[in-house]
Amino acid sequence: MFVRPRKEIVSLKLADDIDPNQLTGKHLKPKEFYQALQEEDVIVIDARNDYETQIGHFRNAILPDVEAFRDLPKWIEQNLAGSKDKKVLTYCTGGIRCEKFSGYLVRAGFKDVSQLEGGIARYGKDPDVQGRLYDGKCYVFDQRISVPVNRTEEDVVIGHCHHCGKETDRLVNCANPECNKQYICCEECEKKYHRSCSAECREHPRNRYELELKLEAEEAGQVAGR
Repeated sequence: MFVRPRKEIVSLKLADDIDPNQLTGKHLKPKEFYQALQEEDVIVIDARNDYETQIGHFRNAILPDVEAFRDLPKWIEQNLAGSKDKKVLTYCTGGIRCEKFSGYLVRAGFKDVSQLEGGIARYGKDPDVQGRLYDGKCYVFDQRISVPVNRTEEDVVIGHCHHCGKETDRLVNCANPECNKQYICCEECEKKYHRSCSAECREHPRNRYELELKLEAEEAGQVAGR
C-alpha cells in the first residue's frame, strides 16, 4: 500500500486558511441538531457538493450549487451575506468538511454557527433520532455509492431519473469516459440511453456501454461456438 502525506484533507483554498483547532462552529449532537432543525428562522446549509445533494439532504436545507468544496466561500458571499444575524446550522457527510466550513462562517461574521457532530453518518445511526427530517439517501465515497439515513416511516426518495423523471436515487457514471458525470438514472433508461447523460455522450466513439455490449456479444458468440 502506498501512503502519500497531504497538508490537508479538505481545502477551501482561502488566502488565510482556517485552523479548526482555533476556530470552528459549535458542535451539536444528533438529538441537539434535530431539535435545532425545528426552530424558527434558522438557516440550514448543506456543505457538500451538488452531485451529493441530488439524492438526499435535510428537509428545507439550502443546497449551494457548487461542484467542489472550495467553491463554498464564494457562493456564501454571493447568496447569504445578508443573513449573518440568523442562526446557522451546517452539516456534511461525516463532519470533517464542517470543521473548516463552520470556522469560515464564523470568521465571515455569522454570529451563531453550529455544526452536526459526526455528520449525516452519525445522525442516521443515532438510536433516538433515527435520521428524522433527512429526506433521501446519503452519498458516500465507496462502492456503496449511497446509504440510507432516515430509518422511520418518513423515509422518502427525492431523486428523479435524468431522462424520464421517475423517482429513483440510483446513481451511475456517464459511459462517455471524457464526461464520466455521475447522475441519477433508472435501470430502464440506462439500457435505453446506454448509460449516457446526453446524445453527444451516447455517440462518443469510446462510449463504455457500447463497448460492454460488444464484449458481451463476442463472449456469447464464443460460448455458442464451443
